[in-house]
Amino acid sequence: MDKKVKYRRGQIAIWVIIAVMLVATIAIFFLIARKAVSPSGSFSDEQSPKAYIERCARDAIDEAVGIMLPQGGFVNPTNFIKKDEIKISYLCRNSGNYLPCINQHPMYLNEMKLEIKNYIRPKVEKCFVDLKEIYEKNRYAIDIGPMQIEISLAPNKVIADINRKVKISKNIEVQNYEDFKTEVVNPIYDLGLVAIEIASQEAKYCYFEYVGYMILFPRFSIEKEALTEGSKIYSIKDKQSGRELNFAARSCNIPPGL
Repeated sequence: MDKKVKYRRGQIAIWVIIAVMLVATIAIFFLIARKAVSPSGSFSDEQSPKAYIERCARDAIDEAVGIMLPQGGFVNPTNFIKKDEIKISYLCRNSGNYLPCINQHPMYLNEMKLEIKNYIRPKVEKCFVDLKEIYEKNRYAIDIGPMQIEISLAPNKVIADINRKVKISKNIEVQNYEDFKTEVVNPIYDLGLVAIEIASQEAKYCYFEYVGYMILFPRFSIEKEALTEGSKIYSIKDKQSGRELNFAARSCNIPPGL
């Protein structure tokens, strides 16, 4: 009698184990099937098309700002003075003598936004092309619509709104994406506001009291270097991030000998 009980208990235990394994297998299958596909062909939320494009935009913005800050906020300056082979843009300039400088960039922040937008657009476009190739290699159908990019500057932030419809499908599974929004921590907006204030003071008074400004706003470190022909280079450093914006000004120049 004891042997029969043990035998039955053993059979029940085996069927319980088989049932648990079957349920676990089905659960794992449906869990994998529901996840979004990644560029590598595996299923991963961390490497989804959204994360892929946002990371691409973030890298492109960092690269753009890294080029712009030493050159006065522009990728390819046109009105500049050279120092150590770096083209530093004039924000306020008068090529004559005695008179205050004229603001060269009254829409400075908007110009910086446009510089970033124009720089990152082809790079983001290439990332979409790469994304399409990766998915197609893994036998996914992918449709990509036209792209719109808007750049916003805010305190300590650069924000990229990329609007583009992306449809990815395989068998019966379909994934749709549209809004790829990226925020990059960067003080270019804050540095730009300080540069605007300096240029405004130079245009009014031919001078900027940067020592007093640093006392009022200790976040920033400002240096001024006088160059030939009356030009000055201002260097504004954000102490929190270590980022630095350079720009040039030429105002109320007094000719040599006077």
